[in-house]
Amino acid sequence: MELELKHLRHLQAVAKAGSLNRAAAQLVLPQPALSRELRRIEELLGQALFERERTGVRPTPFGRLILDYADGILARTARIGADLAQRCAQRAKALRVGWSATALAGPLLDALDATGTGDQAEIRTAESTAEILSWFEHGELDLAVLSEQCEVTTPANTARIDLADDPLLVMLPDWHPLASRHSVRLAELEHERWISSTGPDRCREFLARVCHPFGFSPLIAHHVPVSGPRDEIVRYQGDVTLIQTLRPLAPGVVHRPISDLLMRTSHFLLYREDSPIASRAGLLAGVILDAYRDSRGLHTGPRVFPAPLRRLAARTN
Repeated sequence: MELELKHLRHLQAVAKAGSLNRAAAQLVLPQPALSRELRRIEELLGQALFERERTGVRPTPFGRLILDYADGILARTARIGADLAQRCAQRAKALRVGWSATALAGPLLDALDATGTGDQAEIRTAESTAEILSWFEHGELDLAVLSEQCEVTTPANTARIDLADDPLLVMLPDWHPLASRHSVRLAELEHERWISSTGPDRCREFLARVCHPFGFSPLIAHHVPVSGPRDEIVRYQGDVTLIQTLRPLAPGVVHRPISDLLMRTSHFLLYREDSPIASRAGLLAGVILDAYRDSRGLHTGPRVFPAPLRRLAARTN
């Protein structure tokens, strides 16, 4: 026999009723069955819980100790349902935002604050684009900014706003011979040791596809998570890796354009069409795009959005 919550409730009922007969009637149990259960509990715990008297029962000192534990356990258990209901209600009101490795994730949070929706945001971090897309498919996210080098299939019931695209760069240690150049050619990196990202986004295969037209297969020396210590590995091990243009750099490393690589990184806003944030998606995208232009030094006048974004912003303002 193992002690269960129902046993604690039965002990509580016996103590309050002061009688096995009255407790059995309240619990809608036969009195002999309740009496046998009480004996089994006492045998399990090794001491008597109640003193039997002609007028009823009363707890022993050990019984009062067990009843104190029972009261606390049952009180906490009773709150579980209410706490879960409150938590579900809070989550239903929250704006579920996916945090990915894209360089525009920070501007997304700034845009939420600028549009008055930041206080409602519940941030969920992911190690891959595939994981975020899965969350969208299961209705677990409302909004995210993502990046792609190859075409991404957006899940059902989501909409996409393209924000910007940038060339891919190579990250090098600042002591590398190529670091003194304004740009490099991909073929010049044939004999380097490369870093690839782990996870379901198939980054190793992507890197192989990038290098294949230039006549070599990359020697992958390290596999690290998207949020892993790439800068440190490049700085101390001398490896190289592809990065986004807007990625901040740590001391000791540099990035350089790859002059003969035409592939680019596309940044886009993805949101659920049935989410309350859908009506403000155009405004959010405009604020993010504005931050992007500031970071690239492209702001020379009033903000001008691409035509599809202008139409969406007009409908949602």
